[in-house]
This record gives sequence, structure tokens and C-alpha cells, in this order.
Amino acid sequence: MHGHDGISNEHIIHSPPVLSVHLSLLFNSFLRHGFVPSDYYFGVILPLLKNKHGDASKLDMYRGITVSCSFSKLFESVLSSVFDQWLTVDDLQYGFKKHSSCSHALISFKESVKYFTRKGSIVRCVSLDASKASIKSYITVCLSN
Repeated sequence: MHGHDGISNEHIIHSPPVLSVHLSLLFNSFLRHGFVPSDYYFGVILPLLKNKHGDASKLDMYRGITVSCSFSKLFESVLSSVFDQWLTVDDLQYGFKKHSSCSHALISFKESVKYFTRKGSIVRCVSLDASKASIKSYITVCLSN
């Protein structure tokens, strides 16, 4: 799969070594001048069917994936590897984090409930399924608080 520029990751992987020199110069100039071309933050959102056995005619059976240009993804990867040591995430965040998943969140929740109930505490839980919440309702909630 490739982005709107028509260049795939394979083009970069199988390119001559001189491309890495040019990309290094290009990426360093982005950092030096604090400017990234608008094409680097442009992506095409494609619908991806969540469950191939579900009802494909229902909108909630799809999730959007963004396909960006390969050079943009490479630049993002370089930035991530360079600045990774300064980018921290709270230990209580489980999503969008390496070596972490919903299973880890559930285990943590279950163990917390066990701990507090053993200590004689009453545990109350409130959950929110925001999967069908619209941006309009989110903005309304934010503005009213």
C-alpha cells in the first residue's frame, strides 16, 4: 500500500544507498528550519472492515486507517527513534503503547479490584464506551463543563 504520492515502502527499501544520504540531508533541513512540507502531514483515510463475517453494510463495522506518504512515515520513524528517550507515557496508559494491550489493562483492573475488596473497601466502577460517540457530542460535553 502506498500514500497519495504513489511511492511505496518497497521503493525506499530497494532504492540505491545514495537515497539515504539525500533523505538525511532533507530531514536535517526540516529540523534545522522547523519546516515540514504540507504533503508530509496529509493522509488518505480508508475504511477497513473490522470483521469480515459481520454486516458490511453497517458503518460501525468499519474503522478508518490513514495511509500517509512513505517519506512522511520514514521521517516520523526517524524522529521517534531520535527523541524516544524523552517521550514518556504514563504507566497507566495501555493503548497505543509498545508491549501493552487491552489484556494488560483488564489484568490491572481485576487485580486492583481484588486488592481493595480484600482490604474491605467497596469498589465502584464506571465505564464509558465512547466507540459510537461523535465529535459533536464530545465538544458539547467539553463546552458544558
